[in-house]
Amino acid sequence: MNKKYPNELKVWKGMEVKDAIQEFSKAGFCARGLGEAHYVWKKMLEDKECVKILSAAGALVPGGMRNVFTTAIKTKLIDVLVLTTGSILDHDLIEAFGVRHEQGEVNVNDVELAKKNINRIYDVYLPNQGYILLEKKLREIFPKLPQEELSPSQFLYELGKNVEDKDSILRVCAEMKVPIFDAGITDSITGFHTWMYSQDHKLKLNPQLDIRDFLELVWKRKRYGLIILGGGLPKHFVAGMMQVTGNSLNYAIQITMSRPEYGGVSGAPLREAKSWKKVAADALTADVVCDATIAFPLLVASLL
Repeated sequence: MNKKYPNELKVWKGMEVKDAIQEFSKAGFCARGLGEAHYVWKKMLEDKECVKILSAAGALVPGGMRNVFTTAIKTKLIDVLVLTTGSILDHDLIEAFGVRHEQGEVNVNDVELAKKNINRIYDVYLPNQGYILLEKKLREIFPKLPQEELSPSQFLYELGKNVEDKDSILRVCAEMKVPIFDAGITDSITGFHTWMYSQDHKLKLNPQLDIRDFLELVWKRKRYGLIILGGGLPKHFVAGMMQVTGNSLNYAIQITMSRPEYGGVSGAPLREAKSWKKVAADALTADVVCDATIAFPLLVASLL
């Protein structure tokens, strides 16, 4: 950020989310990082040449972030999604088909949960019926899709058009023409059932074709901004594709709890990506050490 403030965050009665996030910029530590992320994302929105990409990894739909995603998409805070189907879209579809994630307990007997056919994701419960219904509904939708080889982005767009739930991330992306990329879609229940269906049907899923589709987006040599939730494969996919096209990110925000010392991509700070030229030398960046289920909704609410 180009503004400097004394370290004094103020609060007041009736304070709005936008005000709170801007006040964070006047503090230190993680609060300052969140304030800087708001500033960088706002600059992305002001830059009419900027393509705004959101990469997301982790169980964010089980964590309650489904509406935050759809709100960000509907209000055009983002233009492109890069994510992991297994941890996000499988759960989006399960919710769309009528099985909800529920608040549970951390200190619980997991063997007893298994006997009740309940899956636990930290303090969130998901009945196994959700996966049974997911398979049933996918088998009903698959015949309606183009019976040909599809990239994951093409497949997810066609799938989204056939989802009835108006709150579904997949449906909203299809309606808003926001592409979804997932180079690791085979590591998901949706990907598995697609493969099963493809054994005796012409519908095929080719994950490598997402390279083709994403490159068509970034070959245009516009300006690019990336909001990273959690890191992992989605972060690496976007940064790698920018690198091979000779482009660099002009804006970047990273929200993660991972550490950099072990050399993993999820904990690597954005300044490290400048050595790879994945992030431009003069890019506006913000590293936020925070749980995405806290930072992501606050940032979206502050930008609406």
